[in-house]
Amino acid sequence: MRSHDWASSSIGPPQTWPQPLRTMVRLMLNTGHPMYIWWGPDGACLYNDAYRESIGPERHPGSLGRPAREVWEEIWPIIGPQIEQVREGRGATWHVNQLVPITRHGRREDVYWTYSYSPIDDEDAPNGIGGVLVVCTETTAQVLANQRMTAERDQLGQLFEQAPTFMTLLSGPQHRFEIANPSYLKLVNRQVVGKTLAEAMPDAVAQGYGALLDRVYETGEAYIARGAKFISQARPGLPMTERYVDFVYQPIKGADGHVTGIFVEGADVTDREVADAALRANEARYRELSHALAASNRAKDEFLATLAHELRNPLAAIRNALALQRHGRHDERILASSRDIIDRQVVQMVRLIDDLLDLSRLTRGIVELKRMPLSLIGVVQQSLETSRPVVEQAGQRLTAHLPDHDCIVDADETRLIQVLSNLISNAAKFTPRGGHVAVTLRCEGAMAALSVRDDGIGIPGDMLDRVFDMFTQVQRSHAHVGGGLGIGLTLVRQLVERHGGSVEARSEGVGQGSEFVVRLPLAELALPSPAVAQAGPAALAASGLRVLVADDNADAAASLGLLLELSHHQVRTAMNGAEAWVIAQAFEPQVMLVDIAMPGLDGHALCRQVREAAWGRGVLMIATSGWGRAEDRRLSAEAGFDHHLVKPVAYEAVDALLAAWDRGGH
Repeated sequence: MRSHDWASSSIGPPQTWPQPLRTMVRLMLNTGHPMYIWWGPDGACLYNDAYRESIGPERHPGSLGRPAREVWEEIWPIIGPQIEQVREGRGATWHVNQLVPITRHGRREDVYWTYSYSPIDDEDAPNGIGGVLVVCTETTAQVLANQRMTAERDQLGQLFEQAPTFMTLLSGPQHRFEIANPSYLKLVNRQVVGKTLAEAMPDAVAQGYGALLDRVYETGEAYIARGAKFISQARPGLPMTERYVDFVYQPIKGADGHVTGIFVEGADVTDREVADAALRANEARYRELSHALAASNRAKDEFLATLAHELRNPLAAIRNALALQRHGRHDERILASSRDIIDRQVVQMVRLIDDLLDLSRLTRGIVELKRMPLSLIGVVQQSLETSRPVVEQAGQRLTAHLPDHDCIVDADETRLIQVLSNLISNAAKFTPRGGHVAVTLRCEGAMAALSVRDDGIGIPGDMLDRVFDMFTQVQRSHAHVGGGLGIGLTLVRQLVERHGGSVEARSEGVGQGSEFVVRLPLAELALPSPAVAQAGPAALAASGLRVLVADDNADAAASLGLLLELSHHQVRTAMNGAEAWVIAQAFEPQVMLVDIAMPGLDGHALCRQVREAAWGRGVLMIATSGWGRAEDRRLSAEAGFDHHLVKPVAYEAVDALLAAWDRGGH
């Protein structure tokens, strides 16, 4: 300032400066606080070293002595009115963190200042004010730091308010709620801010959450929980809500290290816990199903082994009987015995296969019951007649206890006889020689009860509910009569339930015998008056017919052909459909017995060709097949067959069809 040419300025050389200016310049130059002076009518500029740092090289030293408006033209709209206020005697000004942008260091900057404009008294100057003293502090760094802090606080506040997790701040040993975000308020379903935990949430205290907070407050150690149950009630009378939460209690410590509060943060994980519980339940059910499936597979394997055994037994007997016939073909006693053996064993095999087919049909729901008002006394009597040979062969006694008044049901007679016969056979199978099988019929209210009781090996308690399941057998090695596949009771249950009834197994345990009770709803209708039986003459066997047998099983074709020849028919046999067609065109048979599943030209195609021939329109066409489903019978009828017989075909059935056809005038 000493080296500056003050003579060229409006205030002149320092020797001529008035005392107030000299005094203020001395004060300004001897302080470390930034100061600035505007003196005289045009506001000549003077400033100290502390202020020089704030104005930059653009204005130092070039602004010394120059008019204020020239130096600060860029900010004059801001500071000009403030300077005029002071010069006009209207008092000093005070500004805190005022934004006054200036250009310094080559760029425009937003600069914040805290400053005052004060008058410098001079009695010779207009209004007694010679100039303006500026005392200032640049606060840019502080203002920007505060702005950043405010922005961060606002951002944190938004995160706090919008966070999907719940948050709350508790203060003091009583855990007073200072703040709580919407997620927390939604979880607890009540207003809590300003209240202590005990005041706002007594239900949480009762569930032990207050004790957990006390421990965190006393020890200063955080507490973390996962999947904790929280049961709440917004207010008395409202339903209880059960939620599951993950949370952390984080202690807040002061400068002295003591806990002053607890920050609570967590998430509502009810959906996760419910899903996990469902998953665990599904896993348990899967394990149960796996065990059940394994048991079912074992039972199925045992069933298949039993099936093989039960089929081999009659086949072995048949094979032995055939050997007897070959070696003793001139001994009528041996021939008669072997024929009886073959007949019994074929009946046994047919029964086994029929049981399997019946079970399959019942399982698929394709069995149609032929219902009619039915006497259960009659059913019992027919079942006893059917089953007595089996029971007596096992060396047992079979008795029946029938009521004075009949029990009438609306049912299929054949199927009920099948049910009762199966139960009697089952009882005989598991009863030792000398035992007793008793059948009892009684009416109980609106139900009829059929009971089959034995004094055999009994049923373990854990098997009573399972004896009707597929492939389930009880102590099969103890069976005394006839073996079996273990599906008889399954058939019984299926047939009884199809009649709207129920079946129950009872037993006091192993060695205590067993009882099976069938209950059927009584019919509302009475039995019709029995018609007088008309005894007709015995059917006369047909003879002298031309018969063609077509079957790719040579033994089946040959044996049936021999039986037909014994009945005095003219017989031709063929091993396939094409051969049968060639023979038929020359032979022009009156009757054709045709296997369906033949290679090449199958039975259906052969039948269609026969029906198209002039000689074949009146031929009696009989299908013979191992398939006996309703669908199989429909396909045979559509192909042109008159009848469909299921193998093994009883010759009596063939003979009856031929006799009926012959008597019809063909």
